[in-house]
Amino acid sequence: MTDAEQVSRALARTLATCAVRQVWAEQDEGPYHRGAQPFRRDVVEDREGVALQLGIRLATDDDMPLKNATVEIWQCDALGRYSGFPPPNSSGGVTAEGAPGVQYVADQSFLRGRQKSDAAGMVEFRTIYPGWYPGRTVHIHVMVHVDEIMFTSQLYFPDEVSEHVLSLMPYAERPGRDTTNGSDEIFPTGGDPAVLDTSPDGAVAAICLVLLSAGQTS
Repeated sequence: MTDAEQVSRALARTLATCAVRQVWAEQDEGPYHRGAQPFRRDVVEDREGVALQLGIRLATDDDMPLKNATVEIWQCDALGRYSGFPPPNSSGGVTAEGAPGVQYVADQSFLRGRQKSDAAGMVEFRTIYPGWYPGRTVHIHVMVHVDEIMFTSQLYFPDEVSEHVLSLMPYAERPGRDTTNGSDEIFPTGGDPAVLDTSPDGAVAAICLVLLSAGQTS
């Protein structure tokens, strides 16, 4: 069994028990969503960084697995870049205010993907630990489509794990992170923020998310 397969099995065990279930917090989509995220598990492509296996389990508010939902993720790379959009500027990065209205490299797709949840409501993505850009804490965007309903949120990492990962290369090429979970303006919106259960080295992260049946969050 490969290391990746072992981690996948460990993620599945963690998500199957789901000791803590996080009620979905509806949060900002941000400026970097694209409508054609490729169907795939491995979203890394040519990006360098700490390898991360991300597991998400979806359930309804009556604790039933949410199967066959489409789960999308998108994130920046170690240097704050989103695929399809201009790289960080000399002052440090991409921001919502400075985001262009159109993609500048339409065929870029790194760190974007989508999957269908399985019979247990689970999906797993192989990605890298995200970097940072000015005004935002470290995060991954997530969107879930269930029938005609769309849920949008963001997933976060414990600050102490982010500090460790950001001290490593290639993240360390951009020192001076300016925003933590505690100072991020989006982090507390929409309900309790979805902080991932993350290994100390940042290599594995998992979360169980509850989507209320009426399509509303609390």
